[in-house]
Amino acid sequence: VEGGGGGRGGPRKDRPQYVGPDAVLGETYTGKITGIQQFGVFVEILPGPEDGSSPGLEGLVHVSELHTERVRNCEGFMRSMNVEELTVKYVGMDKGKIKLSRKAVLEEKEASK
Repeated sequence: VEGGGGGRGGPRKDRPQYVGPDAVLGETYTGKITGIQQFGVFVEILPGPEDGSSPGLEGLVHVSELHTERVRNCEGFMRSMNVEELTVKYVGMDKGKIKLSRKAVLEEKEASK
């Protein structure tokens, strides 16, 4: 039995990679929400080329990093905000994935008052 890890028995296709500038650690970005899951929100912080030849740079805002107070229902919380974009801070990498925080942005705003 041949398997390539692509599901349904087919070979796995390599996903296109982001080819633009790197995100800057500690920098704040306003990005487009690209997906909402129980565990967090995916946000594209740097767009890909307009011709769509490669994707934008996307990271995850874990549910624990969405607000200064506990968020129990990620989807409900995001629906209540009724926004298509989030302002987030690039806080590091985890297993090759970009970690973002909205909570860090909110805490900085509160501290600067």
